[in-house]
Amino acid sequence: MLPLVLLILKMAGAEELTLEGSIKIALKHNPDVLKAEQLVREKKWALMYYRSERLPQVSLVGNYYGAEDTAHRSAVLRVSQEVLRFGRTPYLELKARREYRKARFAYRRTVADVISQVRKAFLSVLLTEDEIAERMELLKEFERKHRRMEERLEVGKVRPIDVKEARLEVLDERLRINTLERALRAQKLELLKVMGLLGRASPDGIELVGEVPEEEVPEDSLDAMVRKALENRSEIAELREEVEEQRRLVRQALWEWFPGITASASYGRGRTDLNFRMSKVEGQWRGTMYLERPLGRGTEREDWEVRVGLVFPIFRGMRNWGVLQEERAKLKSLEYELKKLEDRIELEVREDFFKVLDAKERLDIQRERVEITKERLEIFEALIEYEWARYITYEDLLRRREDFHSTQREYFSDRREYVMALEDLRRAVEEF
Repeated sequence: MLPLVLLILKMAGAEELTLEGSIKIALKHNPDVLKAEQLVREKKWALMYYRSERLPQVSLVGNYYGAEDTAHRSAVLRVSQEVLRFGRTPYLELKARREYRKARFAYRRTVADVISQVRKAFLSVLLTEDEIAERMELLKEFERKHRRMEERLEVGKVRPIDVKEARLEVLDERLRINTLERALRAQKLELLKVMGLLGRASPDGIELVGEVPEEEVPEDSLDAMVRKALENRSEIAELREEVEEQRRLVRQALWEWFPGITASASYGRGRTDLNFRMSKVEGQWRGTMYLERPLGRGTEREDWEVRVGLVFPIFRGMRNWGVLQEERAKLKSLEYELKKLEDRIELEVREDFFKVLDAKERLDIQRERVEITKERLEIFEALIEYEWARYITYEDLLRRREDFHSTQREYFSDRREYVMALEDLRRAVEEF
């Protein structure tokens, strides 16, 4: 069933969504997350299939024998339990374990990717809404100036072209706002898609609540972020588990020099038989206890038996040594790969960190540049409007207007770039 928030989103009224709430919904409904979660379950139960031999086994065995002058029926209850296991891990179980590990860490990466996508889509909507709000204030100023120019035209203080220029500014700003509103709708659709709600909720029915984070990143926090990334990144955690597994396989390769042992023991009393069997299967020794008791009538007896066999490997054509060296070479290769991955992630974090610093510096400069160009434009407009400037032409005024609008566009672009750089750094560290 859809959660309550989805039912509300289907209603006509707008529903408020926070960033945390959006992430929770995405983790429950995003198709990529759900697919990765099912893959983890699949591989987990596949691994359980190979581990099921370690659990108790209970079976009922029935036999019937019929001939011309005789017939025999029997039923036996058989219970077994593995009590001993040592040696090398069987290939199929090792493969299932690796596939399960791969699925688990793929799920972690998918969750991190989806959280990052939700955060970027959510913040992109907030950034666009902020830009629309600022441009709405600017539109109001242009509309007031347009009305003022119309009033001054009636008394002959300005020319008709001045009124047209003022009206053109209003129309240009309305066009920018309309373009942003259409982009806002597309961004909300992208957010709903990442949340897994596309088609189940309308972009017009949601209202995002929150502020755009623009916290400064201290320059001396780089080393701490690198350490966090090396601790948090799922790629490193997965490869470290592979290294530990390979170390176990190196130790298990020494079992090739262990004597081959086969053993069996049985004890029967009354109608109950208790047996123990140990043998080597795929490089692994397994010992299992069996309890058998016939149902119905049976033969009463009491006896016991023990058998043990040993095979000492003296020389096997360098096979054992070759297996050990192969596993050691795989371990060295994985350790080098781990070091290479750690270096790559450290470089990635450092690059994203410097991008944040650069984006922040550009944003601060651009914010100040917007204030300067706006103030300069207001001065030029006042001089032109009240005929105080003898040598200022309308071409100069148009250039100032274009400078302001261009600077303002760059400011909004730099602000978006800074916020997205922060999110890229957050994803690189894998800390949300």
